[in-house]
Amino acid sequence: MSIKLYDGLRLTAHAPDLFELTRVISKRMREVFSELAVPVIARNVARVVDDTEVRERDIGGHLHKYTVYRARKLWLDEQTGLDDHITIHDPLRFSIVFGQVDDGHGARRLAHPFAGNRAYTDALMALEADRQPLFVDYHYQNQGDRPPEIPRDDWKRRRDDWNRLLEADDRETDGTLGHLPGWQLPNSIDGVFDAVLHGDTDTTIDLNDHCTIEHRMRRALNRAVTRSLDLDEVNAISRVLIGNRRIRRAISQYLDTPEGKALPPPVPLPGVRELDVTMSELPPAYEPPAEAVARICEFYREQPLARD
Repeated sequence: MSIKLYDGLRLTAHAPDLFELTRVISKRMREVFSELAVPVIARNVARVVDDTEVRERDIGGHLHKYTVYRARKLWLDEQTGLDDHITIHDPLRFSIVFGQVDDGHGARRLAHPFAGNRAYTDALMALEADRQPLFVDYHYQNQGDRPPEIPRDDWKRRRDDWNRLLEADDRETDGTLGHLPGWQLPNSIDGVFDAVLHGDTDTTIDLNDHCTIEHRMRRALNRAVTRSLDLDEVNAISRVLIGNRRIRRAISQYLDTPEGKALPPPVPLPGVRELDVTMSELPPAYEPPAEAVARICEFYREQPLARD
């Protein structure tokens, strides 16, 4: 059977009992979720605020005339189009399962997280008690060679341990970890949008810290320049990536000029308590001056193709 447990972990002797450990994990994973979710909200609100096409797009439903509802709809529609059975269309989901193996070498408590973002696993690995880690790496896979830094006996023990937890020969478990006890992060990005809508969120959050005015300006310039250049559609993804890099370089080149440094920026994003306004109440969408777009197009055309 193919085994790919790249995020397998082992609990150290410093890890508490499962009840206390779950409490510790729950607290930290909720913090990580909030850290990841706020930038998602900021980026999607910025898309509504800055892009006329997004404001005018027909996505159905009376509620979607409100800024935060439309931002949430943009996010959910994009996630629904993803094919990722682990995160279930939400890259911010997190869950973890636990198991224990007992043999002549003693008892080993194992864990395997299922995370849509590497930040969750990194946070798990950083958990400590008395300055000692609660988790250490215990990954295993049989699709390649043993990592040279892991001793042969240790690698074999990992294989045997995970095989026992997977119960690969048991038809009921079907060689998965789903039968093991675990914990799942109850939050979802949809819920965070709802929290913002209902005012049940930290009012100190400033969306502009997570989607900066400079980032929004560059994105608006990129969008306008792409339209102005009217680039031929090409099938080769490498050509598309090269064109995007050239546009980004041209934008940076322009923003370093006196004219670029004086370019009027977009207005700041609304506060989290102001996101329930209708799009008609928003200021006009940010549009870079035509002369700025024209100058960036010149920089684009002046770039030697050899650089790409």
